[in-house]
Amino acid sequence: MDIRQLEYFLAVVEHQGVNRAAQHLHVAQASLSQGIRQLERELKLSLFHRTGRNLVLNPAGQLLVEPARKVLGDLVAAQDIMRGARELQVGSVTIGTMPEMSSEAVAAWSASFTSLYPEIRIELLEFPGARELCDEVLAGHCELGFTTFPVPTENLERVELGDQRLLLVMPPGTATPDAPFELRRLEGVPLVVSNSALRENDIVASMLRRESVIPLVRAQMPNRHAQMTLVLNGAVSALLPLRMATAAHRLGAVVVETDPEIRTPFGIVHRPGALTPAARSFAVQSHADLARRNARIAELEEAGVSLLEAALTEQTEGEMNRHRTRKGPGT
Repeated sequence: MDIRQLEYFLAVVEHQGVNRAAQHLHVAQASLSQGIRQLERELKLSLFHRTGRNLVLNPAGQLLVEPARKVLGDLVAAQDIMRGARELQVGSVTIGTMPEMSSEAVAAWSASFTSLYPEIRIELLEFPGARELCDEVLAGHCELGFTTFPVPTENLERVELGDQRLLLVMPPGTATPDAPFELRRLEGVPLVVSNSALRENDIVASMLRRESVIPLVRAQMPNRHAQMTLVLNGAVSALLPLRMATAAHRLGAVVVETDPEIRTPFGIVHRPGALTPAARSFAVQSHADLARRNARIAELEEAGVSLLEAALTEQTEGEMNRHRTRKGPGT
């Protein structure tokens, strides 16, 4: 039995005759009839009642219909998967980011994708804000956009990835305050902000107003790395995302959680409709990696570890796993 024989069999069933089935498959009637007879010989069963030129399913033929459909359906599915796999061997995906979702963070999340698909070229573009990013995605200049929510359009599909937490990062040598650090105690604390992260600054300012705090902004920097550099040099403090807060802690900064927490939902936006295989795989891989990371951090927090310690542990474990993967089994 082969696939072509099953295809002939189902064509006769669905088109109710050899003539129409042959026309549909663009084969000669004689070839189709021969294929049906060969299938019956191999099964040692007759599948049709033959009345003149007509073929009518008999009970044995009726039993074969659903299994034959399943086999052909599975074959089509396998072909689709392999087609996608071939398309993933080469190509590129353009990804947009914004200041609050920096290129550095997206690059870190893309590590597993680039390991799986080293031939796929990734291009990261950073835009001034969520509106500009969404406009570029809608225009098709970026397939995917990493952004905080909400976004200023209803015309894009959304994939939620989690919440971005901001922690208070203070210069090295600062007396470690009690954690969590109450935001109302920021009154009079010199701060540095990123003048590109406007949405995030608005969120922080709103929360501080709620706590009756007027922020003492001593410096404005063009990006988060400049913020962190100023903090590490001992001049000011900053509210930075968890990933950068852990990096600052490793360099000697004092990091504490805040009360109330400052968190912003974030995720991916893309145009409605099918994504290219590369873009779809990137979105799926990012979602899986972040879900795994967040689950591990939550597990450690439930065991009584602070958010910072949990994030540091998860990063260390991830680095060890990547090192083992590069070295290979048995080394």
